[in-house]
Amino acid sequence: MAHTNTWNEHGLFREFSGEISPEEILKSNFDIHACPEFEAIKYIINDFTEVTDLVINTEHTKIYASTDDIISDTKGNLKIAIVAKQDTHIALANNYREEMKNKFFKCEIFQTLKEAQIWAEL
Repeated sequence: MAHTNTWNEHGLFREFSGEISPEEILKSNFDIHACPEFEAIKYIINDFTEVTDLVINTEHTKIYASTDDIISDTKGNLKIAIVAKQDTHIALANNYREEMKNKFFKCEIFQTLKEAQIWAEL
């Protein structure tokens, strides 16, 4: 998996590309949770538009939601925007969003980066 993290004052932009495995996403999540910058941010934008192969299923999205819910106990509120264009990626993002309903972390799905940025910065 190739991904880049770009931190700014209020958030984190994560751009994923190529083939992505379930373990790589989980590790990247744990890595950002351990960063000192994580405490101060208000949003994360996850851009999956350059992903060619997403080797993930709904069981994985439940695990991601569960670990995010655990970390939210200490983090508090956070907006998570997912940018995806492929139908299979959108379906998985919807599953994650359903798991995150009524939690501290709020999640929405977008087809463009611009829409995600507008929502995240509100």
